[in-house]
Amino acid sequence: MYCPICGAEYREGFNQCADCEVPLVDEPVEPRTGPMPPPDPESLKLATAFTSADPALIVLAKSLLESAGIPFLVRGEGVQDLIGFGRFPAGANLLTGPVELQVNAEDLDGVKTLLQDLLETD
Repeated sequence: MYCPICGAEYREGFNQCADCEVPLVDEPVEPRTGPMPPPDPESLKLATAFTSADPALIVLAKSLLESAGIPFLVRGEGVQDLIGFGRFPAGANLLTGPVELQVNAEDLDGVKTLLQDLLETD
């Protein structure tokens, strides 16, 4: 059994990667290393995988995606403190809303599995 994200090998009986927290597959997968090639803009379809107003959860989610080698786009983080009252009172700017992490729509199911604990927290 192998992790489809990091490539770690597991004995029979295991069904989830301890590090990536994704279901294992039967065949080995080449782990992603180095920078990802730029996507073809014509084929790229973005989907929101994570939304939060909590800066700590946002940093943790970004870290998990980076560790797994999953490319993502952060939407709304740079403008949180620029407009109006910043993040007061709800933790997100009232005009811009919470921060969103977007991924390629094809990766959405795997990313939601990876971020499942964070999704339940927020």
